[in-house]
Amino acid sequence: MKKLLFLFLTVYTFTFAITDFPSLKWKDGEFDILMSFPGIEEDLNYLQDTKILSKENPKEKISSYKFHMKNESLYKIEVIFDSSKIKKSDIKEIYETLEKTMGQPVSRNPIDINLGDMKLKGNSITFFPDNETTVFLKGIDTLDKDDTMTNSQLILEYRDNEMLNIIN
Repeated sequence: MKKLLFLFLTVYTFTFAITDFPSLKWKDGEFDILMSFPGIEEDLNYLQDTKILSKENPKEKISSYKFHMKNESLYKIEVIFDSSKIKKSDIKEIYETLEKTMGQPVSRNPIDINLGDMKLKGNSITFFPDNETTVFLKGIDTLDKDDTMTNSQLILEYRDNEMLNIIN
């Protein structure tokens, strides 16, 4: 009986877990995130009915995990890589790992946003690892008015497909 219960819980966890975050499921609450990632702090946020929880320096070469919640339910996770430690070979390895675990990307889109004296330029690559999740690999450079790069970020973004359709 114990083995059957263990098998059920294992299958349940891996069937409904978020890709790369097996201890979490979409729509989990703050308590579930705190249990999986102790030491989380709340980030400043400007969006109504949303909360961002942040885990700083969770792994080597990762600056932070950002857990986005709307109406107290998890709908987005961002992995922010540390731009001072990430190298071109790391980016290639991340991409190859995504292809291996999630399949071929379904789209590649340029990022070109003008913010007055600043511009954001880069690329976004989209993966669909399962029916519930969309994953975006984003490389974004911040350019000043003279087109000088002032910042560069690599972000891996996981989104709940149900919430993605509601929000976007």
